[in-house]
Amino acid sequence: MKRLLFCCALALALCVGCKSQPTPEEFITDCELSDFVKTPHFDETMAFFHKLADYSKMVNIESFGTSAQGRDLALVIVDKDGLTSPDEIRRKGRAIILVESCIHSGEPDGKDASMIMLRDMVVHGKDVELLDNVSFLMIPVFNVDGHEDFRATNRINQNGPEELGTRNTAQFLNLNRDFLKADAPEMRAWLKLYNRWMPELFIDVHVTNGADFQYVTTYAIENRGTMMEEGLRRWTTDVFEKQLNEQMEEVGFPMFLYASFKVPNAPEKGITVDIFDPRYSEAYAAARNRIGLLLENHIYKPYKQRVMCTIEAIKASARIIGENKEDLMAAVERADKVVGSAEYRKTPMDLAYRPVSRDSVWVDYLAWERETIKSDLSGADWTRHNYDKPITVKAPLITSYDATLSVQLPEAYIFMPQWSDVIELFDLHDIKYTRLEEPKSIEVETYRYSGATFSPRQSEGRVPVVKADYTTQTETLEYPAGSILIDMNQPSGRLAAWLLEPSAPGSLVYWGFFNQVLQPSNEFWIRLGYMEEKGREMLAKDPALKAEFEKRMEDPTFAGDSNAILNFFYERVRKAAHQNNEVHPAWRVMDRSQL
Repeated sequence: MKRLLFCCALALALCVGCKSQPTPEEFITDCELSDFVKTPHFDETMAFFHKLADYSKMVNIESFGTSAQGRDLALVIVDKDGLTSPDEIRRKGRAIILVESCIHSGEPDGKDASMIMLRDMVVHGKDVELLDNVSFLMIPVFNVDGHEDFRATNRINQNGPEELGTRNTAQFLNLNRDFLKADAPEMRAWLKLYNRWMPELFIDVHVTNGADFQYVTTYAIENRGTMMEEGLRRWTTDVFEKQLNEQMEEVGFPMFLYASFKVPNAPEKGITVDIFDPRYSEAYAAARNRIGLLLENHIYKPYKQRVMCTIEAIKASARIIGENKEDLMAAVERADKVVGSAEYRKTPMDLAYRPVSRDSVWVDYLAWERETIKSDLSGADWTRHNYDKPITVKAPLITSYDATLSVQLPEAYIFMPQWSDVIELFDLHDIKYTRLEEPKSIEVETYRYSGATFSPRQSEGRVPVVKADYTTQTETLEYPAGSILIDMNQPSGRLAAWLLEPSAPGSLVYWGFFNQVLQPSNEFWIRLGYMEEKGREMLAKDPALKAEFEKRMEDPTFAGDSNAILNFFYERVRKAAHQNNEVHPAWRVMDRSQL
């Protein structure tokens, strides 16, 4: 009897952290059970993760917010010691990797990959040594409302699974255009999560929409322009990107950059890589001085192949980050200090680029033999790829970019307190600011608008500003108590510029936050005939105006048009009454002594 009790106690001791011994059936995902034909709904997905959390102390699950339709936004925390605090994890010397899936819910590869990879780690011990040096944050389904709009008609050109969610949220917002403007409640919750954890690496898993090639996945990292601080950019290029490509090649999943062909379907004619701005996921991470990795799996590849490739990409990334964590953490710490320094602001910040072919390099590109035939359906030329005939083509890859738009960063921005929705964005992006305790005169650069071109089509429920016309002037203005002061000596200073500079792609001006400034009502209830009296008064008081008027009167057309003459005075009176209506509400402080 004693021997039996001892054996029972030993069995229990061997099962610390689990409620029951696993059986193969308990930990097979719905995706695997269907032979990768199906992907589970959100509740089924989270039931599986909760089963893993019940089994292993290494897995914990939290809610980090609520979707527009009231669903929980789930965060799975995977740590060797079961830690759930970023400070505790970093005290253990581990780096943090955030893996985000289903930002576009019709692209569920990352969700099923996370389920299988985590199961293999915590149940079967496969690659569990990765957790010695890194901890994972997993968002299995970011766009949870769109995910539950399951249909066989979503993304019909995608090779599995047979039913899946939608690209947009329940509010018809594209979360991968929302990182700066943060219109969606899901994104606002995500930004708070990001501020809390500040992961060294952020992996965002997608599926492509376009070109055909042999690669199962392509990728983007914003290390080709100046989005990243230079030291972090070099580390990312020389260590992370290089080793990621090497390791993926070794496991049979060679990668290529997420790129475009200069001529459709013809990589041999030239390949270009776009540089994205921080409204997009991986670029947002770069703007926060962290590494963002966009995985774009190939839409025409079988679902199982895409999921397996995603698993390998996540594991390779974790291996590289774990083996080089000290160097990466040092590079990140340095980047935070550099971008918040006066030295950094000596060089203009690039906002937009164009690829230039002067430094193209020839690369081997894995393509398919193709033929172009005349379609008997539409009559158009139709390119068809032969999947039985893989080929390697020599292709010129454009590797150089010229900045087409740059801005000299200020020492600070002054912002008006009445724009509470924008101030809330400062908080969401961890942009630090103070409020003036008393009125203060400050010399500033002012942007004064003279017109704007609006998009003929709405986007994301907004009417974008395609182009804002403005002039810059230096003046000294009195700012009231409560005005917002954003000192650029901070890691998030660049984000303030991305939000507040009118010409920045994806800025608040672009998204229409200040349309009432660009096109104020300017209602002015003074009859034109009143200018008969007011005009004489103005000429008597202002010699310069009188000289200008007399010069205009030399034009017979003007002199013969009574309405034009009265409008000469009317417009000056109107502009004087509305002189602040067309002023950008973020002023630039260029001299630090003014602060």
